[in-house]
Amino acid sequence: MTASIFTEKETTYIESQGLGRLATINRLGHPHVVPTGFSLLEGGNALGVGATVLPDRGQDRYYIRNIASNPAVAFVIDDLGVGDKRTPRGIEVRGDGEIVPEGGELLAPGYGPVWVRIVPRRIHAWGIDTSPFDPPNSRDVR
Repeated sequence: MTASIFTEKETTYIESQGLGRLATINRLGHPHVVPTGFSLLEGGNALGVGATVLPDRGQDRYYIRNIASNPAVAFVIDDLGVGDKRTPRGIEVRGDGEIVPEGGELLAPGYGPVWVRIVPRRIHAWGIDTSPFDPPNSRDVR
């Protein structure tokens, strides 16, 4: 298996968080952002975003429709740290989203079969391997 594209500290941070924001682009070129849960997958080389099943629309989600027409995505995981000095830290992943038709229910309870696999191409991390106000640790990963 290939080593994780995230540093050890980034991996620990990602695994400690439960909420991120998925940004997609619709067919008209307009952005859309949605808060969502996620999972670190494939030994730290991909992110998984599931979708709950809603009684009135199943797994029909705007972000899934957007990815079907334009796979470019960004995903941000961030917070203000802990303790007395609440300082910003986080990770932005830019890459391609792939709609996977089955297996989403394995990501978390309540998810349906359809999910999105995010393959990172570029990572920006701040306040994790660097000081929160220093330039981010930015790199291409593929």
